[in-house]
Amino acid sequence: MVENWPNFFIVGTPKAGTSSLYAYLNDIPEIYMSPVKEPNYFSKGTSFEKYRKRRIIRDENEYLHLFSKVKDEKIVGEASPNYLADPEAPHLIHKVVPHARILISLRDPVERLISAYFMFQRLGVVKTSFHELLVKKSGSDEEIAMMNRRLLQIGLYSENVKKYFDIFGREQVKVIIFEEFIKDAKGTIEEILRFLGISQKLDNFKDEVHNPFGVARGSIAQFIFRDYRIRTIAEKFLSPGQRMALREKLLIKKQPKPKINPEDKKLLGEFYYDDVQKLQKILERKLPWPNFKTYKN
Repeated sequence: MVENWPNFFIVGTPKAGTSSLYAYLNDIPEIYMSPVKEPNYFSKGTSFEKYRKRRIIRDENEYLHLFSKVKDEKIVGEASPNYLADPEAPHLIHKVVPHARILISLRDPVERLISAYFMFQRLGVVKTSFHELLVKKSGSDEEIAMMNRRLLQIGLYSENVKKYFDIFGREQVKVIIFEEFIKDAKGTIEEILRFLGISQKLDNFKDEVHNPFGVARGSIAQFIFRDYRIRTIAEKFLSPGQRMALREKLLIKKQPKPKINPEDKKLLGEFYYDDVQKLQKILERKLPWPNFKTYKN
């Protein structure tokens, strides 16, 4: 039943444009994307379930059923941003689909962490201020643990990227940079299509912002975001585009992102500095992340 498995995975990282990548690629006729954006079948960790209350699909038949409506699409994919940081995911994917194509989207880890913090704040999971949580002067034990495991550690990309390169080979792994993606979405999607062996032109490409920053419209909206049962029903009866529209029009109130203390950014930059240098060597390129110094070969 190998033909029933997906052959393309968007593996992360969270808060680096994976929702937009999923939405754009879902509109390509030669690509079939799972109607459930984040099944997380190959992720064996539990922290994601705990904090997002998202149901992970564990049953093989249930997972394969997500692809039961595939017709003659060349690429069959899913997007689970948790796969990048999960130590077992690349091995488990390769064991089942060794020929799979892997897409990784990376974002300045400082900005990614800040974005993730505000997401958890919107969900009502975090109530402590960013500064207090960062320096651990206050906050519940659960909040501090989340900052360590889900916010700080997930931004250490180098070893995770290297693992995918080592397991799948560089020819099967595509790394894009979020900051370049948002500047030229059309060019990035065309680049990804070439990687996937699809020659379609994007003549009518519409550049849209998916999953924009905003705050939940009250406690009911927070509950809807956190409850996987509601999400499961929505994924069953609504298309990805319809779900995104409802989210942005009814559940989220758009507003500018709050400012972060420059000293907090400096602390984070120091934390991630060595890993970013390792990552640039692995990718053999300079990264457009102003929170870090220029990379030299």
